[in-house]
Amino acid sequence: MVSDGRWALCRPTQPHLPSAFGFSSSVRSVCKPIPSTLSLCHGIGYRQMRIPNLLGHDSLREAQQQSAAWLPLVSKLCHRDTKKFLCSLFAPVCLPELSGPVSPCRGLCEAVRDGCVPVMSAFGFPWPEMFNCTRFPRGADELCIPATGELEETGREREEEVRHGEASKGSVICDACSLAAEGETDIQDNFCHSPYAFKLRLASVSMVGGDRQLVPLGRSRILRWAGGGAERAEGVGGAMAHKALWLQEGGACTCPGLDSAEMEDKGEEEEEKMERGRLTGGKRGGKEGNRALGGWYLGLAQAEEGRLVLTRLVRWSREDKELKKFIRTLLKRPCSEP
Repeated sequence: MVSDGRWALCRPTQPHLPSAFGFSSSVRSVCKPIPSTLSLCHGIGYRQMRIPNLLGHDSLREAQQQSAAWLPLVSKLCHRDTKKFLCSLFAPVCLPELSGPVSPCRGLCEAVRDGCVPVMSAFGFPWPEMFNCTRFPRGADELCIPATGELEETGREREEEVRHGEASKGSVICDACSLAAEGETDIQDNFCHSPYAFKLRLASVSMVGGDRQLVPLGRSRILRWAGGGAERAEGVGGAMAHKALWLQEGGACTCPGLDSAEMEDKGEEEEEKMERGRLTGGKRGGKEGNRALGGWYLGLAQAEEGRLVLTRLVRWSREDKELKKFIRTLLKRPCSEP
């Protein structure tokens, strides 16, 4: 057994690094500092990660974007090693004496799976194939990261785990928000039943009372309006930037797509400020564009007390051309109008 900070590894007599587990990359494996925007792995116990990671993500940005969808599962406290397991894949620990990433042990995967599948199932999500536990070594002939139960916990580790658990209590996923990309299926299944549907670019997200207010940019598009097609919204479409959508009680729940977008936006703002400072010698100047927050979203809504309240919100994570194809498919659905 070897320890790296707060982590301990099961080490065989002849270490053998993991293969790609079905994910291949032509990028050479390198160690990188875990970025502040990779919220899933804050305080994980090490500061350097391997890129490409064990899920085939070639860049820090890609790893951050894909990992954000799993923050709500960690907040559910379905297993004490959920964060440890997820980070071993999204941000695998970098050990300088090894030339590649270290995978989780099969026992760690199975323990987290067995603890979290009931929670995921309650929200309609299966255990994903990319987390198939049979891909991971048992620890007998490959170096891997074991479950905490296989190791002796120090008093400090236990104290930090309890503190984290107390801080995370009450954190739930908003009813309108998706845990992962399965949200696209939600949009398809509920499109015809929803009186309002939108393709959105967001200008801002703010808290009003206990709700979140989402203000769309003018580039947003109405797909359904008042139970019918977009033609029912004549005279409204051009004013999309001045309308608001609402996420009820959004201040008391987690919305993966929005939360990850806000984190990315803050990181990009800091990068832009540094770049402007470098180019202008620290002088302020130039206009800042009205940029979109977090790319494209698909939203379904209903009218409640004069407000459009979101019933589904999905952040689009694939190419724009695939989004256009997806919307064309939606609009071809034979929805009956009231």
